[in-house]
Amino acid sequence: MKFTYSTFSRALLASLLTPLLAASQSALANIDIVFDYRYDSSNFFSGANSSRQTLLNTAASVFETRFQDDLTAISSSGSNGFHARLYQPDNGKIINIPNYSVAADQVVVFVGAYSIPGSLAVGGPGGFSSGGSADFLANASSRGQAGALLPEQTDFGPWGGRISFNSASNWYFDSDVTTDESFSGQYDFYSVAVHELAHVLGFASAQSFTNLSSGGVFTGSAVNDLLGSNPSLASDGHWASGLSYEGQAAAMTPGISVNQRKHFTELDFAAMKDMGWEVSPIPETEIWAMMLAGLGLLGWRFRASQRRG
Repeated sequence: MKFTYSTFSRALLASLLTPLLAASQSALANIDIVFDYRYDSSNFFSGANSSRQTLLNTAASVFETRFQDDLTAISSSGSNGFHARLYQPDNGKIINIPNYSVAADQVVVFVGAYSIPGSLAVGGPGGFSSGGSADFLANASSRGQAGALLPEQTDFGPWGGRISFNSASNWYFDSDVTTDESFSGQYDFYSVAVHELAHVLGFASAQSFTNLSSGGVFTGSAVNDLLGSNPSLASDGHWASGLSYEGQAAAMTPGISVNQRKHFTELDFAAMKDMGWEVSPIPETEIWAMMLAGLGLLGWRFRASQRRG
């Protein structure tokens, strides 16, 4: 069979692309942040406001594309029972969900909204009680992260948690977070969602983070390597107000102003690495873009070769 440039190059590129596509499916999101809306009683994320779910998923992708951990499943069955404990996201009251299960690599975040005096949002990891075999109990506490079982707790394996947003705040819901534009008098929902997700994932809330907080500074090695010093912490465990990295305000400082977008900086990621998360040095999406660019150049070279023939 005689191949023209078009059929030959497409066939070759497809053969190269298929295994890379398959590999990318797991590489792009080693953890999967799943939002549970069962307590969205005010329809803050439902009905006419369902587009806000897309924005939440975009905030989750900040971590999904960088975290390479493998989290084991928690499966309640028979005598093995995992009972999730959290603040109900639409009223702030403590609730329990008996015999709860979480799939492998998933982090489940319950979300909702109510009027929260003095705060744009509150969030953090959930607690739990459990009963069953020794292996089941260890897994419930660590999700396969061995450092979470050490006395000094050098890692963190959460099942999930909750985020409550202030339904009375004047929010800016951005339809395209790849651009930064003015939104005078409003608070950026995307920035706040990323900030609260980091708390769910342990920033200032996990013991492995607290263990690196000493004398009002954060002593993690990855952060120190990046800055050349130990940055100051606020009294509540956030970065001290005003901390920035490469000209950008760090996402995990305690406040945000109207008309301000705060991206999750490499400084913020370094702290997550110090507390146990396996953070990739380059976003997987960028690696994939480079792969595609290389294949595009390969196709151009095949076409040039055909023309010379």
